[in-house]
Amino acid sequence: MRDLSENRKKHPSLLEISLLFIVGAAFLFLAGVTALIPTACHQRTTYTLGFSTSLTGRGASLGKDLYEGTLLAVEDINSEEGPFRIKLVIRDDGGDKNRAIANAKEFAEMGLEAVMGYATSAIAETVLPFLAEKEMVLLGASISSPIFDKKDDPLFRIVNSSTSEARVVADHLAEMYTPQTFLTIFDQENAAYAEAWANTFRNRYLSRGGIVDPPLPFKPSTPPPYLEVIDKALQNTPKATGLCVAASPTDSAGFAQAFKQRVPEGIIAVSGWGNNMDLIRYGGKAVEGAILAQSHNPIDSSPRFLRFKDRFQNTFGRIPPFGAVHAYETVRYLEAALRQRRSKEPLKEALKRIREIQGVQGKIRFDETGDAYRPLFILTVKGGIFTLISEREPEL
Repeated sequence: MRDLSENRKKHPSLLEISLLFIVGAAFLFLAGVTALIPTACHQRTTYTLGFSTSLTGRGASLGKDLYEGTLLAVEDINSEEGPFRIKLVIRDDGGDKNRAIANAKEFAEMGLEAVMGYATSAIAETVLPFLAEKEMVLLGASISSPIFDKKDDPLFRIVNSSTSEARVVADHLAEMYTPQTFLTIFDQENAAYAEAWANTFRNRYLSRGGIVDPPLPFKPSTPPPYLEVIDKALQNTPKATGLCVAASPTDSAGFAQAFKQRVPEGIIAVSGWGNNMDLIRYGGKAVEGAILAQSHNPIDSSPRFLRFKDRFQNTFGRIPPFGAVHAYETVRYLEAALRQRRSKEPLKEALKRIREIQGVQGKIRFDETGDAYRPLFILTVKGGIFTLISEREPEL
């Protein structure tokens, strides 16, 4: 027995050899499957998104907001276990229409199908025909001119039409004060947005019993023409008690300062474009009590927004402005379309099928042309910060 046992140890039986082979093969198979699992689970498609905005120049404050909100969204998506990751191709257009077109052409040559970042409606108006020709999509985080309303074009935007903001501001002023006489001033270089905003405000406030001068255009220059334009407007309407400005935050602040020099107790209203800390930084006491309406609530206390706010502050060291919030939501809008996109389906058609997404501050609804419909917040400046007055639903 001893000899037989020792012989078995030296020479395994056929059964033992077979068992060893099966176990070894199973081990190798499982090891191979295990090695393949991470590759299969983490195989992701890279989607390249063109991004052009005014990182320098007069519009750099809004451009920076859009840029930082976009970066945060891309970082979040790329860190999640989704089916794709996003790669940004970033270009500075300086708010210049020619550079914006040049960037769009570069994106087209790269074979990109989607771009975002263009900060103003005037820039969007310039690039949109080229994008349409190339069958590319423009994702708008701050493009709100009514010239794009209800059109089957390449623009898909996360914000309401600007006319809804202007009507809400006019209604609020009519309800809070006895009829006033307003001057209106708008930035001629972004007339696609600003002139439409000023005209909508005027028509609405007139219908509510107030008095509003025809909108007066100005062209940004160095030195800025604030006091010159205000004095010209007051020559025509010396009894003006209010000023409504549709311009950048810095220019809105400058006109508020000039108007308060002439009319110390005057009422200030600004467009949603002015919803940025630069309005307060450069406007100082002149913008205390200023009224505006935006689709962004800076003092939202919902858990979702507070998480976003903390993350943004930890990353960029400041409170997220509306441009950053809307840019983040815009990238998430693109993500929703990419997730639901059918094989070989044009991106435009996939976006059209997205009728609602979860935004940073509540649900955002879209119509069949890619126009957003979301609540508006009436804000004022109090103690050097933006404060919420009330929330309203925009008119369709």
